[in-house]
Amino acid sequence: MTEDRRTDMTPDGPTEPPAETASDTAFETQPYTAQDSAPAGPVTLRSTLSRFRSDLYGGLRGACFLRSGFEKLDSTPLSLVLLIVADLVLNLLVSLLLVGRGGNFSFYSVPYFLFYLPLFLLFGMAGRYLVHRPLAISGIAAALVAFSIPIEVCHGILEWLAQWRPFERLSDHLAAPHYYRFFGWWLAAALLFLLRLEGPRGVARRLRLVLLFLVLVAVPLYYYQRGDLWVSKEEGNESGALTLTDEVLTAQNRLLDEQLAPLLPGRPGHPDLYFIGFAGDASQDVFLKELSVTRQLFDTRFGTAGRSVLLVNNPQSATALPFATVGNLERALVRVGEVMNRDEDVLFLYVSSHGSRDHELEVSNPPLELKQVTPELLRRLLRKAGIRYKVVVVSACFSGGFIQPLQEDGSLLITAADATHESFGCGFGENYTWFGEAFVGDALRSTYSFTDAFEKSRDTIRKWETEKDETPSNPQIWAGKEIWPVLKRLQKELEQRGAK
Repeated sequence: MTEDRRTDMTPDGPTEPPAETASDTAFETQPYTAQDSAPAGPVTLRSTLSRFRSDLYGGLRGACFLRSGFEKLDSTPLSLVLLIVADLVLNLLVSLLLVGRGGNFSFYSVPYFLFYLPLFLLFGMAGRYLVHRPLAISGIAAALVAFSIPIEVCHGILEWLAQWRPFERLSDHLAAPHYYRFFGWWLAAALLFLLRLEGPRGVARRLRLVLLFLVLVAVPLYYYQRGDLWVSKEEGNESGALTLTDEVLTAQNRLLDEQLAPLLPGRPGHPDLYFIGFAGDASQDVFLKELSVTRQLFDTRFGTAGRSVLLVNNPQSATALPFATVGNLERALVRVGEVMNRDEDVLFLYVSSHGSRDHELEVSNPPLELKQVTPELLRRLLRKAGIRYKVVVVSACFSGGFIQPLQEDGSLLITAADATHESFGCGFGENYTWFGEAFVGDALRSTYSFTDAFEKSRDTIRKWETEKDETPSNPQIWAGKEIWPVLKRLQKELEQRGAK
């Protein structure tokens, strides 16, 4: 890296700056005067660009855990501004190339993107008294920004590769929680930089500097991820962003109680069906639409009117339906377990959302921070509710991972895909996912048998996948030995009601 060699001014006259040792341990605290911060010469366009190139190269070295040149803390505010602009432009260009011109500039992401800046400046102000350098504020901030630029480039390259089928598994390692691997990379580079700074004398002072960094910078950034400045329409909420107004908060306080309190009890001698729908992802309306139609079908055809609950994450329904959260799902399951006849009634739980290869169902409703649904969590909730007989349908990619953990003698389990493949149809503007359309929109309208409906819908989905040249999703089904006679009695009861 190109470095400006300057003479430090002391009361005794000019002295050359202390030499660096191979072990990086020769740190000396030098008194400074106002002349230290004076520029070495006139600032020209050529010198500015030369320094900017050196800063970028230093950022690359720092990200590779090498000495970057920023350790001298001589970066000016102009250097910091140029690096911030470069960071913004890089993110915008990378996201534009990945998304294409059909995307939108996300003004919502700008505050999150620049959230680091006041943190870096605050840390620089606090750390200045430990490093005794006049340019510590801009010097520290410039280094931390510069280290992030090559890491952002690496992240962008991996995202580009993930768009190609041979590398599609990379996509699972580019979002939370795997995102934090990149954050950890930057954090390690930053900590090493702080330990190499020229200025702080003694181990105790350097440890205080590191502690300040962890408290003022690392912890806040851990909880606030940077977003892309150019996003596809698919990345935004189809119905817009949720606004937590007084009206929404007041409604949510009562909506779940209004659904749970009037649930009808089971009738001895008559097997009844209870329905709980869970639409987990607020970003796409297809989950709201699919679950709304499913509930209506079950209320009218399968007799769940007065025995159904619908939980939805979507800005459209924020004042009409309770949010789909783990806490609300737990309350709904417990309430159904209380009112149903556990020896003959059946719960039909239908969950629809995005799924990951780690078999985690997306539960999102920004700006809320919500807990995700895993197979183990769902199993605990069902067991806590004490519901003996249940049909659990999971409509999501890789949903087959829910089969084995949920297996019980009194359960029928249906998933839209196996544990290693995606399901299809969760696009913008859609009314159903492919599985939802085949299972709910078609098959369940002609039979009261859930297993027959599954077989018919699986054949339909295979046909669609062949026509679209898609990789088979392989919907799955599993039934415990105790559920068969219960479902037969329920089917007979429903057929008799339908014949009247």
